[in-house]
Amino acid sequence: MTERFEDDEVLALHLAEALRDVRPELDEVSRRAKGAFTWRTIDADLLTAQLMFDSTQEDAMAATRSADSGRVMVFSVELKSVEIEVLSDRVVGQFLPPSAGEVEVEGADGVVATVLADDLGFFVVEPVPTGVVRLRCTTPTTRLVTDWVRL
Repeated sequence: MTERFEDDEVLALHLAEALRDVRPELDEVSRRAKGAFTWRTIDADLLTAQLMFDSTQEDAMAATRSADSGRVMVFSVELKSVEIEVLSDRVVGQFLPPSAGEVEVEGADGVVATVLADDLGFFVVEPVPTGVVRLRCTTPTTRLVTDWVRL
């Protein structure tokens, strides 16, 4: 329906009525909008590690691996990598080159888990995060974020 508004007061009344209809959702919409706005430049200083290998995409491997083996993924940027294996109850991973650090698992609603990596770069996330996530990895020499993936 297209209506022409010749009077600013009539237009204001219609807008006020429309806003009353969605008022119960305004707080949630506002919260999400503010959250999205604060994240707009958060990755500006991070390297983005792209998914270079996913064992579920390898037809030959999929045919030969057992049903209970984990999913292996490798994310790389320049000469740095994060390798993870998704098991039924946890995600295990390692930074390459090896280094101590921190891994934040980010989901649609923000950070869902934070774990430390030991001096060899090994880390464990328990339980396996659900939904689409990415890893934000920080070591003394590198800050990177992986592509978004569904584990």
